Amino acid sequence: MALTVADVLELPAMRAGLPAVLAGAARLDRNVRWVHVSDIPNVSEVLAGHELVLTTGQAMAASARSAVALVEQLAQASAAGLVVELGAAYPRVQPEAVARAEELGLPLVCLHAQVRFVDVTEATHRRLVAAQYEQVEFAKAMHEAFTRLSLAGAPPDEIVRGTGELTGRSVVLEDLGRRVIAYRAAGGDVAGLLDGWERRSRLARPFTRDDPAPGPGWVAAHVGARGRSWARLVAVGSPGEADRDAHDRVLMVLERAAEALELHRMAARDELAERLRAQDGLLRAVQEGSLATEADAIASLTSLGVRPGRCHVGVAVRRAGRPRSPRRDERTARRELLRLSEQVSQTLRGVGVEGLTGVLSGGQVGVVLCLPSARQEERALRALAAGLREVAGDDLRLGVGEPVSGLLAARESLRSACVVVDVAVAMPPAEQGFRRHRDVRIRGLIHALRDDPRLQGFAEVELARVLAHDARAQDGTLDLLRRYLAVDGNKAELARVSHRNRSSLYPRLKKLEALLGVPLDDHESRLSLGVALLAHDQAERS
Repeated sequence: MALTVADVLELPAMRAGLPAVLAGAARLDRNVRWVHVSDIPNVSEVLAGHELVLTTGQAMAASARSAVALVEQLAQASAAGLVVELGAAYPRVQPEAVARAEELGLPLVCLHAQVRFVDVTEATHRRLVAAQYEQVEFAKAMHEAFTRLSLAGAPPDEIVRGTGELTGRSVVLEDLGRRVIAYRAAGGDVAGLLDGWERRSRLARPFTRDDPAPGPGWVAAHVGARGRSWARLVAVGSPGEADRDAHDRVLMVLERAAEALELHRMAARDELAERLRAQDGLLRAVQEGSLATEADAIASLTSLGVRPGRCHVGVAVRRAGRPRSPRRDERTARRELLRLSEQVSQTLRGVGVEGLTGVLSGGQVGVVLCLPSARQEERALRALAAGLREVAGDDLRLGVGEPVSGLLAARESLRSACVVVDVAVAMPPAEQGFRRHRDVRIRGLIHALRDDPRLQGFAEVELARVLAHDARAQDGTLDLLRRYLAVDGNKAELARVSHRNRSSLYPRLKKLEALLGVPLDDHESRLSLGVALLAHDQAERS
């Protein structure tokens, strides 16, 4: 703890002089860096700041002007204060000097009894050295504590708990949205700490490295690296704890804790990246069929820390609304895929499902679930889908292949899942969070045949006139056909979903029928047009 002017005045050696505060009483909380004894008029030239100057007043006795000049010098030099020992040669401090000291906020104290200045300096310096030693010891203990936590790979909640123990305060780790990630409630009052946390955190102006004005007792440090924060550590105090020195110490602990949290995050990211790289290689080997035997596959899986199962299910994950494009920045696309792979892997671990994860071609992330039995399949898939929905909302689509017993056989399951997910990106989110082959059916077949010239030619012949008209007129004729087929030719339902009356809709249908050259009320015509439209849409998304 720092030594203040008030602390020095309470020392027995100083109290023996019967000190009286003449000016600057409101600034007795100033820190004292050292005590300097001097009777020369230009003492400020040898000061560095925050010294408490002791004098017998010889430089002040000549005149009120000389006394005022000394006060001004000391204030200019940022001295902590001035203590004057009164005696026969200098029986009182001139009122002008007292008034000027009050004006400048410089603590001015007179001693009515003689003291041994050497006793005051010795006692003060002993306290200062002891405080410095205590600060060094505290810093050493803090460094050792956080080093132990970092080497042990302590998670954020343990680091926050250690931070609270070192500061003696309640500590909260919050994200950038002021949501609580981890906390340590001093005295165990969790409700008192967390009640209305987001609002209180937004309203508070804590003491920080960038804003060092003592606030209502709160101290905060950002967590992150290279100027990019991802969280904030907050030590909660009361307004009575708004002491600069105490804040400095708490801030020192918070900043060291922030480093430990960032190191943990980086280590976890590196560990995850290494695990994903290894799993990615094995998944490709399964997909390409390059593993010789089932025993080789199981041995490789086990070496990666994944428990083999009796039932394996291929799953493909892809973001919706992200068509593959040759113009897209490959590095950006690769980074997004790796990030998605991380999310899938972390979600699997979070829901307690064993699985192999890796990046596939076509903007997909592949997973092979390793389940104890086929009975676990539905539960595992729902857990994975729910977990991914929490981190990505409805932005992801999951395709699922058929369950198989062996890991090598998962190749076909994964291939089927890839076909399903490519179709699923054009469909609304599934209620259960994933789709199987039976959910896409004809769409899946068309997707598998999307590069076949015969399918492309069929779609072109069926839709050529409508596509040409829509390109020229841009009047939504193709969209009208799509909606008409979606309601299976029910004109009343089409009017309802289109928010049009029948009298305005029927002429447009007649025009569409003339363009197509086939009767729209014919079931076979609608079937052919539906297949052609699916093929056209698949080609547009590819």
